[in-house]
Amino acid sequence: MALAPVYIFSSDDPFLKKEKSDEIINLAKQAYPNAEFMLFTSSDFGTGKTANLVALENELIDPGLFASDKIIKIYLDGIKEIPVQVLHLLAKRQRPGVVVIVEIGRINKTITNVQAKPYEEVLKGKIETKAKAVFSFLLNINAHIETLYPPTDNQFLMWISNQARKYQLNLNPEVCQFLGLTCEGNLTAVDQFFKLVHMTSNDNQVTLQKAQAFIEQSSRHTTYEFIDAVLAPNSVKAMTILSSLVETENNLMSMLQNILFSFDNVIVAIKAAKADREFLSKPINYQAKRIFFTPFRINSPTTMDRVIFAAKNMPIDILDYLVEAINRASMALQVFDDKKALLALEDAALSVQYPAIRAFKEL
Repeated sequence: MALAPVYIFSSDDPFLKKEKSDEIINLAKQAYPNAEFMLFTSSDFGTGKTANLVALENELIDPGLFASDKIIKIYLDGIKEIPVQVLHLLAKRQRPGVVVIVEIGRINKTITNVQAKPYEEVLKGKIETKAKAVFSFLLNINAHIETLYPPTDNQFLMWISNQARKYQLNLNPEVCQFLGLTCEGNLTAVDQFFKLVHMTSNDNQVTLQKAQAFIEQSSRHTTYEFIDAVLAPNSVKAMTILSSLVETENNLMSMLQNILFSFDNVIVAIKAAKADREFLSKPINYQAKRIFFTPFRINSPTTMDRVIFAAKNMPIDILDYLVEAINRASMALQVFDDKKALLALEDAALSVQYPAIRAFKEL
């Protein structure tokens, strides 16, 4: 399969865009195994009416003999001035060995349903007119433009069944109906549930009890709630919270960085508490907790209690594995690999209750 120079996936559903993006990124890695992965978000291009395109354009310009393969992923908002200018640049600059994947909010068909036209430097008219021109330029370079629509009603039930088969799981119509009613079109929640069952169950049967337990804990959460669940330890809740954070946060990289920053403070606090036998041996009121946890920037009473519980009860091998998983996530973010960082956090969430995860990783 020949790769297009630019892929644009437009949808209101983040799961559908990510699924398509991951597919193309995997194909690009096969075609260009030494390619550097780069990530740009809307904030990288500024907030005014004129986009700051210098960094992106530098990566797209052909440096001749010194060229290196690149896979560039870009997150954009809807059809606004800055996103249109970014797409305009992509229509102008392409070179061999570079694949660009763009995730953007749903775009009206009237904008994308245009005829291919040669690139023009100057854009005129209102934003919709400019967008139409840009998409005609993109079609002229054989860009792949796809609008993704989430399944509805019976389509959603069929999607649930198909997604279960991807994880080699069996579910009866009762479970399928339950997930369809309770998840209300939330593809990420369904996929996260199947992933959890696939990774933690000894059999491939999805029961109604498992589905109910998962759904009952699904809601919008904060980064510290994820950490609290890991320390509880409650892997199911931790995975649910992480899934919710991924779905609801606009900037995945920023969210992952916040988790790691908070987790670093928590890990240091656990080690400090373990070393302070006097602190752990006596009843601890809130004032004492506040004094102890202030240097670690921990203000939540729940998190304080979880840290104390972990300091008293968490085996050192589990704590060491958590540290190792957090380090893996941090190293992944340093090279803008949000997918690998997320997998490391999922690994951390599951490892506290499922020793087999740790054993498998060691193999």
